Amino acid sequence: MKGFIPSKVLTGKNAKEVNTMMWCGDESIKVIYLTNQHNDSTRKHFLSLSRKIKMNEETFVVLGLLQAEMGKTNNGCLNFTNSEHKLINKVLRWFDNEFELPPKEWRWYIKLNMQEPEDETYKRQVEEKVIDHWIAKTAIAPVMRHPKDVVYKKDSKRTRLKEFYYGALIVEYKHNLMSQIIKNLVKKITYERIIYSPPGLMRAYLRGIIAGESTIELFKPNKRYRVYISATQEKEMEIYLECLNRLGIGAKIYPPDKVIISRRDNNIQLLKQRLMTLHPRKYNKFLNMMKQYPDINHETGYFMGKKNVWNKISQVKVDEIVEIYNSGVIKTKEIAEKVGVSQIKVQRVFKEHHLGKRLVKTPEEKRKQIAIYAQQHPEIPFYEIANSFNVHPLVVSRASKFRQ
Repeated sequence: MKGFIPSKVLTGKNAKEVNTMMWCGDESIKVIYLTNQHNDSTRKHFLSLSRKIKMNEETFVVLGLLQAEMGKTNNGCLNFTNSEHKLINKVLRWFDNEFELPPKEWRWYIKLNMQEPEDETYKRQVEEKVIDHWIAKTAIAPVMRHPKDVVYKKDSKRTRLKEFYYGALIVEYKHNLMSQIIKNLVKKITYERIIYSPPGLMRAYLRGIIAGESTIELFKPNKRYRVYISATQEKEMEIYLECLNRLGIGAKIYPPDKVIISRRDNNIQLLKQRLMTLHPRKYNKFLNMMKQYPDINHETGYFMGKKNVWNKISQVKVDEIVEIYNSGVIKTKEIAEKVGVSQIKVQRVFKEHHLGKRLVKTPEEKRKQIAIYAQQHPEIPFYEIANSFNVHPLVVSRASKFRQ
C-alpha cells in the first residue's frame, strides 16, 4: 500500500492541502497529518492499515466496481452505490478482509427512482419494504442508517414502487484519510497500471466496470445487439477501449460518454471471457440478447440446456475441503482460509457433498479431554475452550455435562 498513499491530502471546507507523514512497519503502515486549530493548537489525524493487500482477481473486481460506482470527489467520505445486493456485499466484504473495516461501520441510506408519495400510509409501506430488503440481504447495521434513510427523486415520473424494485443502497464511511487513500488506489490502478496488468486481472477489473456502468441494448426489429459502457472522462473511455482490445474484443468510442461493443464476434468474446457475469440481472439480459443470434449454441457451445459453472474449483481442493470437514473443522471461514478459496465455494462443496447438515461426531478421547479441561478451568467460557479444541461450543457443553 505504500505506493498508493498520497503525499498530500485535502482538508476542510476550503480543501487546503497538507502533507502526510508515514511510518512503515513489517505488517502495517501508519499515516498521519496535522491540521491547525484555534489558539494556535494542532489536531492529529491518524490511520493505521495493513501494509499489503492481495492484488488478486477479487481485488481487481472490486477496484472496477469502485471506479464505476464510487464517488470521486475528495469530500472526506468514502461511498459506494448499487442496486444489486450481491455487489454491495462483495465490496463490503473486501473492505472487511483487506482493511479490517467491518460492514457495521458503514452508514447507509436508500435512493428510490420515484416521487415521494403523498399518502403517508403508502409511503410507510414503501419504506418498510425497501429497508427490510436491504437489511435482510446485506451486512449493513440497522443502527447505522441516516436520519433520512429513504430519499426520493423529485423529477421522476414514477409515482408507484415496482413490485421487484428496491432502489439503490448508498453506503458511506466518513474518514478523510481512508477516503483519499482508496480513491488514490483506484485512480492509480485505473490510469497507470490496468492496461499493463496480466489478462486475468484485466478481465476481473472489466467485470467490475461492466457490472457498474454497462447497459445492454436488445432491439430485435433491426437486430441491434450492443453493450454500452458509460464513462464521464475521455481518458477513462480510452483505457476501457485499450483493455478490451488487448483481450481481443473490438469496441468503439461514441462521444461524449460511451464505449460501445457490437457485432457478433465481439459479443461472443464477452460471453466466452465471462465479462458480463458479475451483475445477475444484466447477465440474464445479455444471455437473452446472445440467444437472438442464429446457431449461437453450435458456435459457442452455450445454451445447450446444461448450465455452465464458471467458478468450479479443482477436484484436489474439493477433496481437501471434504477431508478438513471430516477431521472436525466445520467453520466455513476457517476451511476457506486453509484451502485458499472463498467461503461461498466452501459452502457449495458442503451442499454438493451433503455436509453441514449433520453433526461431526467428536472422538470419545477428545470429548474426555475437553470435559477434563472444562472442569479444571471453570472460569474460561465454553466458546474459548471450543476455539482451543477447534469444536463447536455445544460440544464443550455436552462433554462437560457428560463428565459430571
